[in-house]
Amino acid sequence: MSKIKDLVEKLNEGDWDDISNIFSDNIKLFLSSVKRAGLLSTIDLDNISRHNEELINEIMLFILNNDPTYINTIVKDILTDVEVRADGYYLKLADLEELSEFFKDDSWSREYNDREVVKSVLGEDWWEPYSDTIYDVYDEIVNVLTDKNKTLLAERIIEIMGNEELSIEEYNTVLFNDMSDDDGMFIITESNVMSVVNDPDAMNKLFKGGLNDLKYQLKNLGDNAYNNAYSDDVYSEVFDELSTHFDGKYEWQTKNLENNRTLHIPYIKIRNLNADVTNFLEAFKGYGDTLFYYSSYTEMMKHYMDNDGEFLRIRVPDYPDSSKVDDYINDGFPDYLY
Repeated sequence: MSKIKDLVEKLNEGDWDDISNIFSDNIKLFLSSVKRAGLLSTIDLDNISRHNEELINEIMLFILNNDPTYINTIVKDILTDVEVRADGYYLKLADLEELSEFFKDDSWSREYNDREVVKSVLGEDWWEPYSDTIYDVYDEIVNVLTDKNKTLLAERIIEIMGNEELSIEEYNTVLFNDMSDDDGMFIITESNVMSVVNDPDAMNKLFKGGLNDLKYQLKNLGDNAYNNAYSDDVYSEVFDELSTHFDGKYEWQTKNLENNRTLHIPYIKIRNLNADVTNFLEAFKGYGDTLFYYSSYTEMMKHYMDNDGEFLRIRVPDYPDSSKVDDYINDGFPDYLY
């Protein structure tokens, strides 16, 4: 045992050459002897990394395979962005956009860059990839309104141009002709306004006249609804893909700072940290790419996926679910009437 102890001290000091001659240049054979002597805990990886970086991954891999609890030491001493909890390991994120680093950077793509799309979806800024999505305000907005919102629209029409004489010369439709008097004038009232709302020709005439400002407000509503529904679809796709490495959605923790300020920090549970670290160590066994250099989970995974694994990919839809667009239109409709 004394001889093995002396050899471990030599290893810690960076003198692998003498040891390799004894163990046929087989680090695993040497480590097996160290394990039998109960001296694995005396190996100083930090010091070895300064002299023999190419040995580090194989040594760490051997220790981890023989002692799964060693992952806690790796987290405590190296992976600074991982937090140990009773139910597992959590990645502490700088912000939600950090999760985009797990997706492929297709900057050369003619279609879209997965990483940039994910960054936009998870970013704090409002993501509006589409504009001018509404071509027919009546067909795409009014026609999908609930009865409650149609009633609100009717009330707004009365407020804007109800109970005043309007000329059939300006608003010439079948419905308005039927409503007009011998002088070609008609009045929109509480009793006939729902007939107007339900008539596309009548409404389209009004949108070109007295309801022109409202028309543009409703077009903005349509754009926002389209973008919200599209963002929801992409967001769902993003977290479906993230489930490869993470368990569930993110959560926020609040940290109290000085001067009554608070900091909101996002966390997400890592699905299998032991396997991720093992894959990294295995992939770069015999190389100087060590966890001491990539000292965070995110950087470790980026380097692994860039060299030996695969970055996550998303399927960006061509357009959103129309039923979701309609839901967002109805949810936001009252806010766009004024």
